[in-house]
Amino acid sequence: MYAKSLFTLLIACASLPSWADIYKYVDENGHVTFTNTPIKGAVRIMSEPSAPRRSSSETTVRSSQPRSPSVSVPSPVNFPRVDAATQRSRDSNRKQILNDELASEQASLNAARKALQEADSNRSAEEKSNPKLYLERIGRLRETIVMHEKNTAALQAELSRMR
Repeated sequence: MYAKSLFTLLIACASLPSWADIYKYVDENGHVTFTNTPIKGAVRIMSEPSAPRRSSSETTVRSSQPRSPSVSVPSPVNFPRVDAATQRSRDSNRKQILNDELASEQASLNAARKALQEADSNRSAEEKSNPKLYLERIGRLRETIVMHEKNTAALQAELSRMR
């Protein structure tokens, strides 16, 4: 019952912006109640945001504007700093690792494609007598190809973000 109440609360909070304080009250029988009005013995679990409530038209206009990144907490004074040369070296190493991984994935992809092409000529006697086994092997080969294609695409995307 508690999980259902919590799930309902989370869905309600996620679907609509909440502009009131939320309180959680557990009675002597263990029943949990969530409310926006204070009850004696209830614990505030969510507070109203400090910004004033906006109309839906103001919200739409604001949400269409690009957000600028902001830092909420500055780095501590003793936070380690990395000089530009060290960072360039790290970036270069990262790029080399990604290129090596990409080459490895492309080689694996080519090998998997070749294995799929040769699968018919390499059918075992057991696969010839039981076509289901052959289809399962073909399915695994296709899944392997898809996995390597996704890995290749992800590595290429990561490399394109570095340039």
